[in-house]
Amino acid sequence: MKQLVTPLRRYIPVGWFDWEPFGERPKSWWPDLVLFAVFVVMTVLLMFPSPLVTLDHEVRMWAVDNKIPWLWEFGRTIAMIGEGEAGASIGLAFSVWCALRSRSIRPMLMFVLSFMTLALILGMKHWLGRPLSQHPLRLAEVSPDGPMLFTYYLEGGGGVAPATAYPSGHAVNSILLFGLIVMLVGGLLPKWLRLTLLIAPPSMVFLGQLYSGQHWLTDSIAGFILGILIIRSAKRVDWHDVPIGPLMVFEPATRKTILISTILLVGVAITPNLPLNQALILAAVLPVIGLVWLGLSIRAKRRTEARLAAEGPQGEAEAVEDGEGEPAPAPEIPSQPSDSRPRA
Repeated sequence: MKQLVTPLRRYIPVGWFDWEPFGERPKSWWPDLVLFAVFVVMTVLLMFPSPLVTLDHEVRMWAVDNKIPWLWEFGRTIAMIGEGEAGASIGLAFSVWCALRSRSIRPMLMFVLSFMTLALILGMKHWLGRPLSQHPLRLAEVSPDGPMLFTYYLEGGGGVAPATAYPSGHAVNSILLFGLIVMLVGGLLPKWLRLTLLIAPPSMVFLGQLYSGQHWLTDSIAGFILGILIIRSAKRVDWHDVPIGPLMVFEPATRKTILISTILLVGVAITPNLPLNQALILAAVLPVIGLVWLGLSIRAKRRTEARLAAEGPQGEAEAVEDGEGEPAPAPEIPSQPSDSRPRA
């Protein structure tokens, strides 16, 4: 382990700043309630032949009638910005970097727990059962009144058998993943770059999906609403000092702790892309490894605390050094601009 980590030390300094998420906590719940109400109303209107269903179909047919091959390909390309795999990899890399610099697993916890909400949205997509928009002309075979919810058209398009159009996962990703990146490192970025990360990806995904016909109009709008709600919820959590229970044994985090955590998270991320049998085995093994590691860490910490208590002042002096024998960072360390704001 040391042979792997030691060469990286000069390139990945530790303890540079006391990390906390960038951005102010939302002061009111009213925007969240309004957005949620809009999502509910929109969902209800898509359950029967409403004007909203007609609008979706007309917008989609406009794209079909005005298709320009090169522009269609360009739309498909820019819509890929919302791909979960690529965005998750970039976000995880930023969270690991913040964890290394701040000697804390909290940046990784914030990213992973927020990203896991996408599993609920995936379940929602399958349950609501809206046909994808790639086959608008054949949609009349199963739904003459238009692309309504609970219309489980098996030929959904895009290689996906079930109807999983609503809400758009790419739209959610474009809000959530880039919003999390800003929360992770926004204090180190200029304002124009933060705004670009928050506005450009959703805009490109929306236009790309709309013109290339990857989703109905309301699919993208619903995805943006859910992405905003998740980000606003994540901002309400005091990730810098929220109780983390048994995981507190990993604070302050060593490089070895962050490396093992990253390996486990990458394993979880690749599980859905493996063949069924391999995915089931990995899904069973990874939690066991994590729990064993947690148990051993707690046991080792208790032994260390008992030894230090028995040795008295001399043991406390030795505790100044971390698990790798490095001196602890100086008490006065630089902070992000976001750290200077009053904590809620």
